Amino acid sequence: MPYWTNEQEMQLVKMVEEEGKSVDELCEVFHRSPEAITLKLKRLGVAVPDSQKEVSSTTTLEPIKPTEELITVEEAAKMALGCIQRLNEKGLTALEMKRIRLIISALKGYIVLYSEYVERISEVEERIEKLNKVILSQLEEKVAKAGSDADRQFWQERLKEFTEKTAEEKPYTVWKRRMVKRDIQANTVTGRR
Repeated sequence: MPYWTNEQEMQLVKMVEEEGKSVDELCEVFHRSPEAITLKLKRLGVAVPDSQKEVSSTTTLEPIKPTEELITVEEAAKMALGCIQRLNEKGLTALEMKRIRLIISALKGYIVLYSEYVERISEVEERIEKLNKVILSQLEEKVAKAGSDADRQFWQERLKEFTEKTAEEKPYTVWKRRMVKRDIQANTVTGRR
């Protein structure tokens, strides 16, 4: 569209403030979309009049509920590829194309967030592993420096408890266990083993 001239801007302001024209009427006069008219009025600091067209909906959107499980990056990538393939098909309406592009955009954002989430979990698990090594060395030092048999026995029990606990739940395997558990649940639901 061509740029707004000063005369058009003054006419637009006059039609809104003095004549009380609606956005629909302004669209017809200036041969521009409702969005263009609304944006121009906002930029000029003029209150946007109500549209005469009634927008009605036949359905109401129910509140969005959180999903039970996260999909993997691979699943999101497959969905995005399916959307791209669908975009290449003939006969799509403009609304369908818009919806598919929106889904692709959402999937792209999801993949980025999910990847950052996995990366941060890995960093946290590495830090936990380092802390566990420090605690282990301190407990071994306590055992070595124990003054009496009772103290040595006490610190050996603490060391044994700690090593058993860390052997069960090594931090770097937490993410793997989570994924295996999710895959097992998915296979149980679908009937695969």
